[in-house]
Amino acid sequence: MSDPTADGERKRFKTVADCDSVHEIPYLPTEIITKVLIRLPVKTLVKFRCVCRSWLALISDPIFVEKHLRASTQDKGYAHHRLIMSSGSRSFEVKSCSLSSVLHEECPSAHDHYYPLKHPQRIVSIVGSVNGLVCIAIDQGSVFLWNPSTRKSKRLPNCGFKKRSRGHNGYGFGYDEASSDYKVIVTKSELYGEAPFKTEVKIYGYRSDSWRRIETFPKGHFPMDALGTFVSGSLHWTASGEIDFSYSSNIRKPIVSFDLSKETYTEFSQPRYGKGASDSKLGVLSDNLCLLSSIHYKRFDVWVMKEYGKVESWSKLFTIPYLSQLEVFPVPLCISFRKNEVLLVVGSRLVLYNMDNRTIRPINIQDCLQVYLLEAYTYIESLVSPYPE
Repeated sequence: MSDPTADGERKRFKTVADCDSVHEIPYLPTEIITKVLIRLPVKTLVKFRCVCRSWLALISDPIFVEKHLRASTQDKGYAHHRLIMSSGSRSFEVKSCSLSSVLHEECPSAHDHYYPLKHPQRIVSIVGSVNGLVCIAIDQGSVFLWNPSTRKSKRLPNCGFKKRSRGHNGYGFGYDEASSDYKVIVTKSELYGEAPFKTEVKIYGYRSDSWRRIETFPKGHFPMDALGTFVSGSLHWTASGEIDFSYSSNIRKPIVSFDLSKETYTEFSQPRYGKGASDSKLGVLSDNLCLLSSIHYKRFDVWVMKEYGKVESWSKLFTIPYLSQLEVFPVPLCISFRKNEVLLVVGSRLVLYNMDNRTIRPINIQDCLQVYLLEAYTYIESLVSPYPE
């Protein structure tokens, strides 16, 4: 997102002296007001749009929306970040809580969300989040772009892929900076016997509000992850070939990435884990592509790709001991820079792992989902609309 020029800003923004209410403070220039407002939470800004017409115009302006998003993203204390949770395959509930409170408070509280089409018989799955927009799939059919902070949502048109008992559908959500376009990917893999036949792919463009068919997944490969991992403008899947098709281990399988701007596929290898590695899982940590690998069922190694696209830049960041609290594969969410802790999803729970003293502290969230397998993601509060300007 590029910064507007000073001349452009002067043309777009009026001074507060031009405000329509006599109760406004006329001597504060808009530049000062803007610097104050971009530091406020979305909930407050939504209320402030009712102050007067000029404040409504200012807070609704795309330039202000970009500035507010940029300031929120750069906050290392995660003041404007939230944790959004569901149980994916079992629940119709979606809850969220402040990420800062999860990292720094003993008993943070969760907030229940009324997402689109919420119903006790409809299952919701979180596909991903970018710039405050969360992509959700209802019953694996209806897909929405949803801003939980502003409560605005947009239902995507049907992609045209039919559900089939022998098939496998997957999703991905990301942002194309080159065209300032949010894009959703849906993959449909036809399975025959023990091996996949082909994987068709369709892409949705936020600006065109339409789906189109694109090049199929690389020949001989099948996306093993139901959801693509978005990093550095690309979506990523662990891929399996027809010959080695198996859900038992991902450790030697390649990673296939799809560039949302160029709409091209790239394949690269996983790190050289060494002996004892039995399985791996893709993730995102500090805006880097990361991989967790299970070693001898005694520990989990966390690897990050420090320079995107360069296999030689894979680096082991830290190791998590295989304790009783980690009965299933942990999923890293973020790092607390103040305490050098990493937030992990472990089965039905959230824990903080201290990388210095190697201790694990459970997070007890009030009114959290009581589920067997918790799905949790981070999103940033923003004013970004699910509808293009």
